[in-house]
Amino acid sequence: MSGEISESSAKSTSTNVFHSSRIKDRRSIFVAHAKRVETKQEVNNFLSKIRFEEKNATHNVLAFRLEYSDGTIIEESDDDGEKYAGERVLNLLKTLNAKNVAVIITRWFGGISLGPVRFEHIVKCAREVLDKGPFLANSGSTSSSKRSVSSNAIIVNGCQRGNPILQFIRNVPWEYSEIAPDYLLGQTTCALFLSLKYHRLHPEYIFNRMEKLAHQYILRILLILVDIESHQESIRELTKLCIINNFTIILAWSQEEAGRYLETYKTFEYKTPEIIMEKVENDYLAKLTHCLTQIRSINKTDVVTLASSFGSLKRIMNASSDELAICPGLGEQKIKRIKEAFEQPFLTHKS
Repeated sequence: MSGEISESSAKSTSTNVFHSSRIKDRRSIFVAHAKRVETKQEVNNFLSKIRFEEKNATHNVLAFRLEYSDGTIIEESDDDGEKYAGERVLNLLKTLNAKNVAVIITRWFGGISLGPVRFEHIVKCAREVLDKGPFLANSGSTSSSKRSVSSNAIIVNGCQRGNPILQFIRNVPWEYSEIAPDYLLGQTTCALFLSLKYHRLHPEYIFNRMEKLAHQYILRILLILVDIESHQESIRELTKLCIINNFTIILAWSQEEAGRYLETYKTFEYKTPEIIMEKVENDYLAKLTHCLTQIRSINKTDVVTLASSFGSLKRIMNASSDELAICPGLGEQKIKRIKEAFEQPFLTHKS
């Protein structure tokens, strides 16, 4: 009898579980599962089911939100070894105002560290599975948010009408909509705009705006236009405010620069971190150049001269001042700094 109940329950549960498509990146695989739940026991049952089905998975990241009849909301997350991942999925649920839903992101580690891009895959899977199910249908604001974040355009709050920085958003489309932040730059990214001149007149404004965005969006940006001369104290105060409220502070010194920042965030919405990382060359001369140009006044031309004259870093280190003086372009001051760099002890005082 108990076996029949278990089988029936399993069939019923499986019909309520939604799955995202799989994301593969350097042998790592990510997939999301979502299910409507009413109690923590249902959450635990759902997690046990996924763990049983995905036995070889490295991580099963969990996040859920429950709303009880009295309006109380219970929300929790579990990284399952994938540090900070559970919190990011939970932030997505809060941003979309998703309730009575549990999301599990299953990851199979492929042996290669992905760095921060893994969080992008996790959030993308979670968003996809939430869109597949009926989890966002009960909230009118959520459906509006869903329409907005799926757009290729920057979504602009109506309160920004007349802001001169809009004329400098030229490379990506933008449109007005009813949103909480000033600018919606992606599925989980938003920005507030603040002129320091306006901040001096209305210092309470930014406090109220930040408070309304509490626990919403994973990346919250405060874009500040520095349009006053004595700005140090204001920036110091706003930096503290951003740290307390988990905002990223961006300073723009012109309206055009502010517009470019918004464009850049939108343009790189789905790009991996490697796209904007500095390209590091691995050949010997590039490494030697990076090393020797740390010495004051030594430039790339000097490095090429030293490399062609001595052949290796070891020979350069062991060369005498007279031998270095033979190299064209190396004067007395440069030779002195090279010798000091290699001969001075790291500790200037004995402890």
